[in-house]
Amino acid sequence: MRIDTHVHWSSEEGYVDRLVEAERRLGFDKVCLNGAVWAAHREANDEVAAAAARRPDAIVGFAYFRLGAWGPERVRELHDQGFRGLKFIRPPARYDDRAFYPVYEAAEELRLVAQFHTGIVARTPTDREHDIDNERHRQIYLDTIARAFPSLKIVGAHLGNPWYEEAGMACRWNPNLYFDLSGSSLKKRPPEFFQSILWWTEEGQYRDPEGRHAWEKVVFGSDVAIEQIGDVVNDYQRTMDAIGLPPPLQEAVFGNTMAKLLGLDT
Repeated sequence: MRIDTHVHWSSEEGYVDRLVEAERRLGFDKVCLNGAVWAAHREANDEVAAAAARRPDAIVGFAYFRLGAWGPERVRELHDQGFRGLKFIRPPARYDDRAFYPVYEAAEELRLVAQFHTGIVARTPTDREHDIDNERHRQIYLDTIARAFPSLKIVGAHLGNPWYEEAGMACRWNPNLYFDLSGSSLKKRPPEFFQSILWWTEEGQYRDPEGRHAWEKVVFGSDVAIEQIGDVVNDYQRTMDAIGLPPPLQEAVFGNTMAKLLGLDT
């Protein structure tokens, strides 16, 4: 099964049908569509829920969750609405602030996938108004959360750009922490760079605690406009081919790993 794990809602006319059509042409079965409107400070969860209800064959709903404004009861409401995951971005405090722990506990209990933006976030005209602080997006805070909630399935976006080594080591040590490579990284960094960050294999003293290859902890995410998704697919493919990643691991990246996190048949 091939899954695009990272797509933002757009209010463009006919967006969902065009998105599904484009993803299907590229060989993808499912799209994790989230309600965080790109480069804006608002949510479109109701629209995403409606899209998932209309196209359950293709759309997996991820709700934009407003940390600091909503609590665990909202997690349960979103779960009951049909969402399979939560999207976190632009928090009012560090991701591992203990005030957020009841939210993560509820997500863990309900088996929701927790998707966090990590690294630098896009700049908007209202950043000062919303007190945007990129330090709060550091992936080391996902390490803290992963240890506190070992059954919570966590996906960090962008491999923590520009704090890649921090992301890589947090990923290796935490069986429940995964990353996507969306964003500018695959454009500006050579394949050898990612091989140096995601270096461990199934064998040896310094392997993953569950004995998995590093690229079993990577999932495909596009995070771009419909017209650019194919270009991101090519970037992933080029990188994995260049480092000699075998087909089973490539299939894991392109969807099989995320299917397991979502409890979908592969």
